Amino acid sequence: MFNLFKKKKKWIRFYSLDTGVADLHPIFPARKLKRKWRTDALKHENSKDAKKCPALKAKALWERFQNMDSTDAPDTLWSHAVTCPALHAVMDSGYIIPAPADFIIKLDGSGNFEWRAETVFYGGRYMTAHIPDQTEGMRQLVNQQKDVLDYTIKIEFPWRVQAHKDIVFIQQNIAYWDEERFSVPNGIVDPQYSYEINCQLFWHLTEPGEYIVKAGTPLVQWIPVHRDILASKGIDVVVETANADDFKNNEIMEYNRRKNFTENTTLSERIKVQADILKLNKNIERFN
Repeated sequence: MFNLFKKKKKWIRFYSLDTGVADLHPIFPARKLKRKWRTDALKHENSKDAKKCPALKAKALWERFQNMDSTDAPDTLWSHAVTCPALHAVMDSGYIIPAPADFIIKLDGSGNFEWRAETVFYGGRYMTAHIPDQTEGMRQLVNQQKDVLDYTIKIEFPWRVQAHKDIVFIQQNIAYWDEERFSVPNGIVDPQYSYEINCQLFWHLTEPGEYIVKAGTPLVQWIPVHRDILASKGIDVVVETANADDFKNNEIMEYNRRKNFTENTTLSERIKVQADILKLNKNIERFN
């Protein structure tokens, strides 16, 4: 039976103007991107031998305390950053847009580039450039540890986007992804007026030569958010000194941090307990 009161989901539609792209190299959820360093770190953190054998777990725990005793930093953290919920969230949020076809970049040392591909997309487009004047003063800030080509590569995808009127996208470099050849500028894309999907590549390999980027190479991450959040519309923001209820809640949190050996709890268990403790802060009642 049709439910008149059922709340409709917000929606996003990515569509390619060229046949085959959505089948062979689709835009995909960021949580499906495999990072070798992440896989290796999780395997190390979740050692099956240590989890199954109480004796091995106890031995590893004692060795951790010995290592802590031998360092000048009393609060040294021994868990890998891969267990951090904030990192999980940024790596797994949104969508990854891959290269729809192979392309090759040729540099001659002049600061400009040439490119070739076996195909172009709708309207005869795939790649163009921004001249140096268009990015002067900002392209050098995208990654200050690396050189950057004077000309900026612009990828013109065959993709277009439609979305619910409340949705905009944060465009960013793919979080903690191993890519040394280029960086993508951060920005906010509003599909209410910007329906084409393009991205700029600030190219870091400036030595003369030829560089191939294969079809399917992850290029950029798009994270959908509610437009009102970005504009802080309808949000009461208070900046103040902590009060008695804050200090009381913080004391409970500090006790919770120390009451268990980390090895005896799971990340999901720790997150749940911390969420429950934060709900005890009576300042929440001021805003409800």
